[in-house]
Parts: sequence; structure tokens; C-alpha cells
Amino acid sequence: MKKTFLQFLFILIFLACCTAYVSAGASQYGRWSVVGYTGVNRFDGDIDPQYNTKAILKSPNLDFSVDYNLSPTFAFGVNIGGLIFNQEDINESFSSGAVYTSTHITIDMLSLLNGAKSKKWSVLGGVGLGLSGLIQPEYISGRTGGALDPNNNAIIFPPAFYILPLSGSIEYNVSKRYCLGLTFRMVYTNTDNIESSHRHEYRDTWQNLSLTLRYKLLSTDNKHFRDEIFERQEEPSLKLISKLQEDINRLSARIDSVDNKTDNLDERLVKLEGILSNDGPDTDKDGVPDVRDLEPNTPPGTPVDFWGRSLPAKVVKADDLLSVYFDFDSIELDKIAQITLVKVAERMRNNPSLMLEIRGYTDNLGTNTYNQRLSQRRAEQVKLQLAKVYGIAQNRMVANGKGKISNPPVKTLMNRRCDFFFSE
Repeated sequence: MKKTFLQFLFILIFLACCTAYVSAGASQYGRWSVVGYTGVNRFDGDIDPQYNTKAILKSPNLDFSVDYNLSPTFAFGVNIGGLIFNQEDINESFSSGAVYTSTHITIDMLSLLNGAKSKKWSVLGGVGLGLSGLIQPEYISGRTGGALDPNNNAIIFPPAFYILPLSGSIEYNVSKRYCLGLTFRMVYTNTDNIESSHRHEYRDTWQNLSLTLRYKLLSTDNKHFRDEIFERQEEPSLKLISKLQEDINRLSARIDSVDNKTDNLDERLVKLEGILSNDGPDTDKDGVPDVRDLEPNTPPGTPVDFWGRSLPAKVVKADDLLSVYFDFDSIELDKIAQITLVKVAERMRNNPSLMLEIRGYTDNLGTNTYNQRLSQRRAEQVKLQLAKVYGIAQNRMVANGKGKISNPPVKTLMNRRCDFFFSE
């Protein structure tokens, strides 16, 4: 058992050294701390003790641990210490020293429950696993029986045994380096004859109440990891996730907005297609379908603009001016067209009160809707050219697409044109 104990102690020291090596210089925070414990014990074995203040004070303990904080909430440590047992009743007494060592993990329950580290207080819960052995145990009994060696009739004490310490602590930060605390431990063992007696069916335990002093090894910036306050939402990974979620929400809102605008645009395009189309009835026979005719009851023969509005004066086609002609499915103006535009611009400049209607046409190939749009684009192109190149005010001109010329129903240059109508 002694060999097992030494092996266990070697493993603990090895693990502590590896942890120190890996973490050295790897953080901007100090992570190590040393804790001293001193208090009193209450042994719970097979004899019936008379517990009083004097008996408890005769069972002190003194030990220390080295802790390494994996985070502000979790810590790993190694504990080494010793204690004295003193217990007696009417028939028997037991006294002994004991040494022990164990590893432990502690959790700051206050931080875990609140989601944030407290600046001053820590409420710790811990669990460990270790080994313990007795030093000069003595058992005196007036009873018959007990744990006796059948060979020499001597009292038998366990040379070493396993321990499972459970602990709870309250600590208060009195400064950056020091914490004062109070710790209660419940230590379970795997044996029932620490005092050489095993009359009951449960294993021996002891309880410990200790005052603690923790010394924290700070970083060069006077920081220690166990004291850092990290709100859950401020942790880098959670903060990044939260930001990404906000970006996704904003993007979703923008997509919804675009979808709404697209839906509205579809409705407007349908309406515009109806307006630009030559299809549909033309009640007053003025050449403008009812869908875009703002004056649906104009008298027969009344000259109207693109929207079916009657023009204020008689419109006269300029017979002395040639029309401008376009290539198939084109709105480009060639050099011959420019000659006509020069003459139109000169007439408009000579008479400032003159108004101009530009009527665009297409030949008979293609759908009515497409040709209506093409004729309007041709009229708009001529209007833009007169305004941009020749300086004619746009409010003196009206571009009016008339769509197809159905006769002759063939592809011909004569139908792909714009005519000029003047009025005063």
C-alpha cells in the first residue's frame, strides 16, 4: 500500500508540473493561487464519542492546496495536509495523527448560477480524490472483540486508505491578492476500521471546519483569472454569434422590404404595360386605347396627345419636312435623320409659340405590346435629340408612340418612322 501511495503522490506532482509548464506565460491573467487551511475535525467511526468543545479542539488540522484556474468559474488543485483524531467514550478511546493528499476540482456556484462573476464573493463547491494514512494510531478498549490479528492478537489499523473529500466554501476578496474564507469538508473513506473497529455497516468519515487564507499569484498587470468579470454575452464567441444574428435579422428585414417593393413593382409594371399597350377598346376612336385615355369622349377627328388629351389648337403635319426613319428594331438616328432634325429645330426657334408632337410608328412584325413600346422609344429619342443637341425646350414637345402601322402588313422602312405635327 505504501508503494501505491507514493505512486499516487508522484502522479499528482507530475500533473501539477505539466499544467504549470503548459500555462506559463500563456495568459494575460494570473491563474495560480495557494490556499492555507486550519480548523478542527469531527471523526465519525464505530465508537460513540462524547463531542464537546474540548474534544473538538483536541482534533485540529493544518493543510494547504495549490489551485490553477481554468476559467473564472472552474479551478483544478492539489491538496496536502495533516490532522489529529481524538475520540473517546465510556468504554474506549482512539487517537491518531493522519496525513493526506488529494486532487480536487472546484466550481464557483455563485458565478455559475448568476452567469457573471462577483467582484467580492465566491461560493465554491468542490470534489476530490486522494489517499490518507495514519501516524502512531492508538486504540484502547474495555470491550471484547475488535479488529485483532489472529496471529499475534494485535490491533490492526489500515496502513493507508482512499479518501473522497466533498467541500463547500465561502470566500471574500479583501484585496487583489488575498481572500479570507470558511470551508466545510465531508471526507468519505473506503474503510470501516480506521480506529480498528468495524461494528457498523457504514464506512468511516470525518468532518472538518476550517478558516482559509488564499494568496493569488497575480500577472504583471496585477490581474488574476478567478477575479475577472465576464458577462456571458461579453464572451468573444457569444458576442460574435450575437452580432451575426443581428446582421441576419437586419438582412432579413431588408429582404422583406425588397420583396414588398418587388411585389408593388410587379403591380405597377402590369399597370404600365396596360397603359403602353395598343390593345383594348378605343371608344372615341382617337387612336388612344381607353386604358390610358384621359379624355375618353373626344369628338371624332380631334387631334390628341399620347394620353388622349385634345390639343389646344389645330395640329398640322409638316408636309414640307421629311419623316425620320429607323432600321429594323432600332431607335438610332442616322445622318439623314439629322438633316430633318435641323429643319425641325429651326422652325421651332423661329416661332417660340409653336408646339411639336412627335409621333412614332413601327412596322407590322411583332406583338402589339412590344411595338407600342418601340414606337414610344423612337418618339422619345427624337425629342431627346432635339432638346440635347438643338436646344429645344422639352415642355414644347410631346412624344407620342402610336405602335404598329398595319398597312402594309410587311416589314418596310416607310413604317418605321417618326412624323412631326406642329400647333400653336
